[in-house]
Amino acid sequence: MSTGREWLHPHLGNVDCDDSSTSSVDSNDTLQNMIQFASHRNNTGLEEAISVCYPLPSSAVQPGTLRLSTLLKEDDLVPLFDGAGWAGTRVWAAAIWGLKYLIDNYSEEQNMTLCELGCGLGVPGMVWHQLGRDVVLTDQESIMTQLVDNAKSNFMNGFMNYPEEKETGKQGKLFVKPLTWSRQGFHMLLECTGFHTGFDIVLNCDCVYEPLYGKSWELLVEVIDECLHVNPKCIVVTSVERRNGDGIELFKQRMMESANVGSLEKVMHDSSRNLELYVTRGIFTTSTI
Repeated sequence: MSTGREWLHPHLGNVDCDDSSTSSVDSNDTLQNMIQFASHRNNTGLEEAISVCYPLPSSAVQPGTLRLSTLLKEDDLVPLFDGAGWAGTRVWAAAIWGLKYLIDNYSEEQNMTLCELGCGLGVPGMVWHQLGRDVVLTDQESIMTQLVDNAKSNFMNGFMNYPEEKETGKQGKLFVKPLTWSRQGFHMLLECTGFHTGFDIVLNCDCVYEPLYGKSWELLVEVIDECLHVNPKCIVVTSVERRNGDGIELFKQRMMESANVGSLEKVMHDSSRNLELYVTRGIFTTSTI
């Protein structure tokens, strides 16, 4: 078992890549101090799983270490640069930063539901669930098997296939669902999880990077806009690492042009790691207060 922080690296082996387009936490002390982890490897050196432990407040219902498989099932294997398929097996610096923002600002708020978009391994959402909160993890169908297995192995009591399946008590509910980014897809998600009035928090981390994901951010904007249409009080947290040609400025512009977006504010910035965090809020009227 490795005790280093290499599991936050892209694990590209001998593939040549520009440092500006990959995420690494081990050179950033502020991120090192946020989380404890280990990489578990077999006798060939292949990483099979990671262990993650975030320092939670005393109010956490399920504190402790998460163990997450990083291996895709044979039927789910995808080419190395298949966007979400490959990136969904990594934990990125922007995800840890987004998680820190949530814990620092909202962990003492009771019963705040969270939906994580493009969650990959789902570390921020799972840690939020450790507080006893209801969480919905979403990503593409291609990584669902790994995500479901990890959720079940860490949260068997809280894991839910459908609303009202069982009583989870203080542990809260954890759903894992595929989501095609569209307004219709978002409403299907609300229906199958029972969150008909939307979510209190919607989180997306490192979901905007055109060289890897193309212009899928346009669909992400649609989903966020619909989140705020359903629940104008929803807090949308977007954590990103800035890279060359990432498309984030276009994403921000489109967000501000969206019908249900009232404001988009940069609330955190780490220039040493090119990390930025934005909070988007809806349009409040008398009927929504």
